[in-house]
Amino acid sequence: MENLETIFKTAHREIRPRTPLPELRIEFFPFVGLNHTARLHENQLIIRVSDIFADAPADIYRSLALILLGKLYRKKIDKTHHQTYRAFILSDKIQERARLVRTDRSRLSRTRGFRGRYLDLNELFDRLNQQYFANTLSKPRLSWSARSTRYVLGRFDQTHNTIFISRFFDSPQIPLTVTEYVMFHEMLHVKHHSRVQDSRLIVHTPEFKTDEKRFAHYAEAKDWLKRL
Repeated sequence: MENLETIFKTAHREIRPRTPLPELRIEFFPFVGLNHTARLHENQLIIRVSDIFADAPADIYRSLALILLGKLYRKKIDKTHHQTYRAFILSDKIQERARLVRTDRSRLSRTRGFRGRYLDLNELFDRLNQQYFANTLSKPRLSWSARSTRYVLGRFDQTHNTIFISRFFDSPQIPLTVTEYVMFHEMLHVKHHSRVQDSRLIVHTPEFKTDEKRFAHYAEAKDWLKRL
């Protein structure tokens, strides 16, 4: 820990050279994922680093320290530190470690079932699977969300192999083609895995975007959702 403290102290002096160094408290914390926090409270700088990083190289700690302190103090840092950090977290070793930690620590999101008041997600999936995937897509768990939200319309939880659709769409007031598009979008996440390119994680790959435009009512659905 002494070496890590030295790295953060050096980074602090680099970012705020004319500011006295506050009392520093650093700990490895069992976050669910690759999260880190830095906060200043009563002249105490409290740093929490994901325990997934417990054996990270010194250059990664240095980049992380500059990123966290730069964000805390609203200072720009050289983009190479972001590139160094991204390359590390997107490595196969760290991604696999993070996946295992998420599986072990995260609680399975409580599912609400695929039968809504007006729509059945199971029937919706099967219809789209036949129309666009020739019934080749393996069916994950399907569930309406706990709340009727317009902010997260749908999501594919890869850790628990579950598609969640916002309960907002379980309504006769919503065009069926819009709800179909949201489900189709999440089904594409089942088909197309994200990949690393130029030290960045690409979630919507070119193949994903090409497939997405195959949806028969793509333009109309996108236009309707923009008005939410």
